Amino acid sequence: MKFALFTVALLLTFISIYGQTYNLSGKITNAKLEPIAFARVQIQGQVNQTFSKENGMYSLTTFTKGAFTIVATIAGYKPFTFNIVLQNDSTLQNIILQETSIDDEEILVMAVAKDKSVYYIKRVLEQKKEILNAIKTYQTDVYIKATETTLNTKQNKKIAAKAIKNNKPIDTTNTALQNMNMAEIKLLLEAKLPNKFKETRQGVAKRGNPENLFFLTTTDGDFSLYNNLIQVPAIAPVPFLSPISFSGIVAYKFKTKGSRKENGRTIYTVSFKPTAMGNTLLTGEVDIIDSLWVIQKAIYSLPKYHLSEYDNFTIQQEYNYIQNTTWLLNKQQFTYDAKVGRGIKKSGETKVFYNNYILNPTFKKNYFGNELSSATKEAYQRDSSFWNNVRSEPLTKSEIKLINYKDSIERVVKSKPYLDSIDGVLNKITTKKVLFDGITFYKRTLNRKIEIGSLAQMLEPIVPPGGTRIGYNLSYNKTYKNKKEIDAFTNFSYGLANKDFNGDVRVSKLYNPFNRGTYALTFGRSFDFLFQGDAIFNALLKQNIFRKAHISFNHFVELANGLFLINEVEFAQRSSIENFKFRNPTSNGNRSLFGRFFDSLNVPRSFATHNAFYNNITLSYTPKQRYIREPYQKLILGSSWPTFSIKWRKGLQGIFGSDINYDYVEGSIRQTLKLGTIGVSKYSLLMGNFLNKKSLLIADYKFMRGKDPGIFFNPEFNFQNLDSTFAVFKNFVEGHYVHEFNGAILNKIPLLKKLQLREIAGGGILLAPERNLRYLEFFAGIESKPFLLFKAKLKVGMFAVTSISNQFKSPVSLKFSVRSFDFFRNVWN
Repeated sequence: MKFALFTVALLLTFISIYGQTYNLSGKITNAKLEPIAFARVQIQGQVNQTFSKENGMYSLTTFTKGAFTIVATIAGYKPFTFNIVLQNDSTLQNIILQETSIDDEEILVMAVAKDKSVYYIKRVLEQKKEILNAIKTYQTDVYIKATETTLNTKQNKKIAAKAIKNNKPIDTTNTALQNMNMAEIKLLLEAKLPNKFKETRQGVAKRGNPENLFFLTTTDGDFSLYNNLIQVPAIAPVPFLSPISFSGIVAYKFKTKGSRKENGRTIYTVSFKPTAMGNTLLTGEVDIIDSLWVIQKAIYSLPKYHLSEYDNFTIQQEYNYIQNTTWLLNKQQFTYDAKVGRGIKKSGETKVFYNNYILNPTFKKNYFGNELSSATKEAYQRDSSFWNNVRSEPLTKSEIKLINYKDSIERVVKSKPYLDSIDGVLNKITTKKVLFDGITFYKRTLNRKIEIGSLAQMLEPIVPPGGTRIGYNLSYNKTYKNKKEIDAFTNFSYGLANKDFNGDVRVSKLYNPFNRGTYALTFGRSFDFLFQGDAIFNALLKQNIFRKAHISFNHFVELANGLFLINEVEFAQRSSIENFKFRNPTSNGNRSLFGRFFDSLNVPRSFATHNAFYNNITLSYTPKQRYIREPYQKLILGSSWPTFSIKWRKGLQGIFGSDINYDYVEGSIRQTLKLGTIGVSKYSLLMGNFLNKKSLLIADYKFMRGKDPGIFFNPEFNFQNLDSTFAVFKNFVEGHYVHEFNGAILNKIPLLKKLQLREIAGGGILLAPERNLRYLEFFAGIESKPFLLFKAKLKVGMFAVTSISNQFKSPVSLKFSVRSFDFFRNVWN
């Protein structure tokens, strides 16, 4: 017993003496402020040390305070030594390392080693600086040829079975050609190093359905191994650490695979693969020219873990010595494949050729701006003679077959007899269309389409309040040659229980496809939500639903690059649904599925019928928004700046008998931050206030969304642990933050790395002074690797959520999520 007491006393003494820690942290970069990974940071004279992470961040902890000498070192950079006094819990010190040549003695040691692979890589690193600094600007002609094939094993089996049954040879040629897509691009690429460029597409030819082909524009990514970080935004959310970097020497395992003689010089082939330290690392090999110490060829694969759309992705590169000045890309080739459904797999190949380099041309000031790529109408109208002159390599036999097949199909499908026959089939009314698919009337010469819903679509059995409804849908669309559009849609329904009519009509016109200038008129009578964004459990309650007759006009337009204006004017007559007839869930002594307590809550909200006339104006601006200019449209690529928005909602009393009078103003900031190999962060900050609420009714309240039990919803916009939904009327501050690590932590653990899990963490904050509410929440969780369910790519996740509040207690809870991949926008929803 005495020994136990002595042990406890000794332990308490130890904790009291050494329990205080002092932390030194910061970021290690080079002179260009690029992060340096795996640099050693050590207290001089002690064993206490750490290494910088892939984003350059380091953290060093000691149990004693006082003055220390800190040393930061990594191969290829001068050691950095500084003195610092640690007396606070946390001290910030960023470090900038200066490059230096590799020590001759170190080279000599490596030269006599059995495997000289690291020696070859370090010699390339010595030469790298000269290569990158040899020129400041350049321009080059680029020819791109991309093909893609979709393999449908189920379809091919049917063709083979039919051929065998009819005792005929198996021929899947036409099927293969039908499932192939192709594109050719000819462009002029102009660049100002290190990171400014502009492309002008001079020729564009597309056959089949080439929208999903990779690298039809150089804006898809820069794959040069001479970059410390390889940025490929079109296919991966994080950059990859190049093996041709000083951090790469630590992060990769190198091995000399062999050598060969070529034009009197020795070419060394050096392979590289990731060590356990890295997460965003490549696997491949490079050919290095002896004595010149430059890359002649490279082939490498991206880690499947970080590919959202593809299962495998490989890059091949060739470099040439240009005008006796520097080494630049001569050719790139991308090969990839992916499963897109059960028994369906797509595979693609893109070849990129660089010709006619002009080094150090002079460009006007501000020549490189936010427009990264452009194409004129003429680029899409090039004839065969143009393509014969610009192709960097002849077409293969299969490519010629594909072009002839697609062109012949196009000639046929554009002929009037064929179009009439297609329209005849499309417009023919059948039993299947009437019952299930819907009826279409298409006038191809006018590019006009009318669609009528099927009988199955007329039935609305459960969701609407008041029971089953029967209705129909009708839509109209006309697209002009200049890509302007007119859309119209109407739905009409009749409630069987209440013998009431609902219906909406919406007519919109896209009058400027480039700046997306659109105006729309909507009118009708329908059900609406008092708080449309409420938790699922609450949103479907009858007390959240009302009825409105309305008419509105809205206009959307981009005023200038990155500056958007949305204006909506609406008049509505709002009424309660308290007089509706509902199925009585407790009739005949039977309770509803949720019990009598739920049934007592699920009653309509009572309020007087009133008129509301209001105007919504939203102005948002994203500085330095990058984009691609097409002949009739603009493709936005994003910006490194946040998006600033301000919204003003004005309730106007007296107009058309409007009973509301209020002013609500809301400002917000949103941004996506790509933090290198450490992952991607997204944040939003929103502030709102009713400047005037002389006549403010419940349908115009500003609500805060309560939690969904067991379900984890998009944390960019929703709180996960707020105890209930409530309204705010005065100044409030709402913030959300989420960081996707993309395996930066779990991939360092060998056993967990095989599971391909992804870590996500973040939180939210809400300050509502009128309720004396201060709320802060945190969450962390993991998501599974993507998987296919039918044709949808999904991820499931499990999250732990907790919160701190001065108004209520909230224990840690577990929640589950399901996310789907949007192939069109290349993002996870």
